[in-house]
Amino acid sequence: MMFFSASVKQATPPPPPAIDQPPNQAPVMTPEMQQLLEQLKDIQEPAPIGWWPLAPGWWMLAGALIALLFGAFWLFSYLRRQRQQKQYRVEGEHLLKVLDLNQPRAVESINVLLKRVAVVTFGRALSGPLTGEHWIAFLESTATAPMPESARRALLESLYSAREPSNDALEDLRGYAIQWVRKHQRADSTPEVALDQQATAGASNV
Repeated sequence: MMFFSASVKQATPPPPPAIDQPPNQAPVMTPEMQQLLEQLKDIQEPAPIGWWPLAPGWWMLAGALIALLFGAFWLFSYLRRQRQQKQYRVEGEHLLKVLDLNQPRAVESINVLLKRVAVVTFGRALSGPLTGEHWIAFLESTATAPMPESARRALLESLYSAREPSNDALEDLRGYAIQWVRKHQRADSTPEVALDQQATAGASNV
C-alpha cells in the first residue's frame, strides 16, 4: 500500500510555476481585442432642443400678454378722455362759485359763463345764437331741470337793460347755472379747448 501511494504521488505532475505580474499593469492587448475596439463608435448625444417653433403654452402666454397690453392702453385712453370731458364742468362750476354777485352786471357774467359752457359742449353754431326764451328753453331741455321763476326774470328783464336784479334772484340764477353745468347732457365730441381759452366776446352775443 505504501508503494502504491508513492507511485501515485510520483505520477502527478507538479503545477506550473506562477508568473509574477507587476501590479496595476494594463492587460496585454491581443490583435483580436484591438480589432474589436476599433469597431466601437463614440456615443452620439441627442441634438439640443431648439426654441422654435414655440410650444402651444408659450403662444397662449404671448396672446394673453398682448391682450393685457391692449386692454391697459384702452383703459388709459378711456380714463383720459373721461377726465378731459369732466374738466370743463369743474372749471365752469368753480368760476360760477367764485363769482362776486355784488359786482355790476353780475347777471351778465353768469350768463356769459353759461354760454361758454354751452359752446364748449354743444358747439357755437347750436348754442351761440340763442337768446331770450329760446336760450332758456335750451338750458331747460339739455339739463331736464326747470329754471326758477326769479332766475328767469333776471335773464329776461335785467340782461338787456340797466336794471339790476335782486340778490335773491342772482343767487337763484347762479344756483341754477351750477346745477346745469353739473347735469347737462353734453355731446359725444370732446371739447377742443378749455373754458379759460374761450373767447368771452364770442359767447356774449346772447
